[in-house]
Amino acid sequence: MLQQVNGHSSVSDAQGGESFREDLQEFLSGEAPLHQLDDLTKVNPVTLETVLRCLQARYMADTFYTNAGCTLVALNPFKPVPQLYSPELMREYHAAPQPQKLKPHIFTVGEQTYRNVKSLIEPVNQSIIVSGESGAGKTWTSRCLMKFYAVVAASPTSWDSHKIAERIEQRILNSNPVMEAFVPDCLGLLIPVHCKEVLLTLLNRTC
Repeated sequence: MLQQVNGHSSVSDAQGGESFREDLQEFLSGEAPLHQLDDLTKVNPVTLETVLRCLQARYMADTFYTNAGCTLVALNPFKPVPQLYSPELMREYHAAPQPQKLKPHIFTVGEQTYRNVKSLIEPVNQSIIVSGESGAGKTWTSRCLMKFYAVVAASPTSWDSHKIAERIEQRILNSNPVMEAFVPDCLGLLIPVHCKEVLLTLLNRTC
């Protein structure tokens, strides 16, 4: 059906909707496996269904991190995944010339902010917002970031770096119940990390 708009014919919304549904079906039934899409900006068309289907496919493939442009989407695996947070993997992301070229991970975010803080040209204060619903894994993500900074900041030949990271992790665990009891979810939990003259801030906030 055609409609007249200012003397010109235009395709109706019904026809446009049909074309959109065809694009949606083509994407969902395409040859490229959805779990291989590591950035949600590659999803086309971008709809709630395509995004959720992509995240579901990656979750089923035990891939719990996905980029969404400059944002990292993290899924709670609800099971131990120790190899995903090992000191060896931390050092791999730290040593990579371009960590953003590696698989999406919270260590990518940690390394990018760490490099900005440690820049010899112009160190810049950094802030990371860890946001999500209650139980989404915000505390765990904050722990991973703090542990990452402890590991990469220590000497690579130091056997104490892992122990330092474990002590920091334990301190966060010990303080978290107290902070959550007295700090409303809407305000969030602010964790400042001082690196010489530069400040790196983590904001743990419930949506």
